[in-house]
Amino acid sequence: MTFMSGQPEISVIIPVYNGERFLRRAACSVLKNGFADFELLLLDDGSSDGSAAILSEYAEKYPGRIRVFSHPNMGVARTRNKGIELANGRYLLFLDQDDWFDQGYMQTFYSAIESSGCDVVYGGYKRPDASGRIVKKRLLSGKGYYPYIAIMAWAKIHRTAFLKENNIVFFDNNIGEDVVFCMREASLTGKTAFLPYTGYNWYLNTDSVSESTHKGLRDDVNILPWMEKVMEFCFETEQLKEYCLTKIVIYYLLHSGRRSSAKRFMAAYQELFGWLGERFPGLTHNHYLQWGLPGETTGVRFPVSVFTALHRFGMIGVFARLYCCGRPEQDPEQERKN
Repeated sequence: MTFMSGQPEISVIIPVYNGERFLRRAACSVLKNGFADFELLLLDDGSSDGSAAILSEYAEKYPGRIRVFSHPNMGVARTRNKGIELANGRYLLFLDQDDWFDQGYMQTFYSAIESSGCDVVYGGYKRPDASGRIVKKRLLSGKGYYPYIAIMAWAKIHRTAFLKENNIVFFDNNIGEDVVFCMREASLTGKTAFLPYTGYNWYLNTDSVSESTHKGLRDDVNILPWMEKVMEFCFETEQLKEYCLTKIVIYYLLHSGRRSSAKRFMAAYQELFGWLGERFPGLTHNHYLQWGLPGETTGVRFPVSVFTALHRFGMIGVFARLYCCGRPEQDPEQERKN
């Protein structure tokens, strides 16, 4: 392997927390990607498993190529922010410890951002399961407001100087840290490009936080802090901001509320839509919520439109009784365990 001299073209950031099961696969997908001029930053966020030993092995085997950092546990948002601060590359790629890049991923994104001169280039992703079966593939149309639709930091390449100069960072919250990063990035630049490429593999890990902790509308998971943060950003229009916040509230209720009780679902709905109603009095008349945002997929437009209509006609209570599968007699502590 050729080692870099001077500033690398790409920095790849992998936050690590108890990642010994998948860490080698992620790192290998970077090291053997076919792109020479990069550095790999592995940041151990206070792991208690065998991750530290794996990281030491990589640091020793690839000096000057892999940089390893360790710190007490502080969460994925602050760990990624530390990675941004430490990155030397002209461009940044993010990779989660249980995901991986397709062969040629780095060169594909590098060529796209170099030729376009953009601050960020957006791509798509695949969702393989444990058997290797692709259960979902997501690729945006590249039209309309696609930068506001793609709210994951990965499956993109970012210009490092743009992030640092504008203090674009992840929000330190137990949910939605990517949303704040991506919304701020989208609101601060018009220099974006779309790449019709799904080379990022978002592993369908049933033990991950998004597949377990965030289901059931837990008391210790709160999306209001990052919603308040996003309110500070200057979107192209207020209707666009209203749509983006409302859509993610609806997604959160549908994704996390399925396994809750109808009573808990309604409490969360009333709190979140009460917050939205105070800030956006004309919420039900937003045509994006009724007909969809340009560039949004039909699979997102339909549930957002239906939920908005149910809200307008005061029928969310009926919906919750039909939709939620949590037992009504469960107390909050029991629901958190489910």
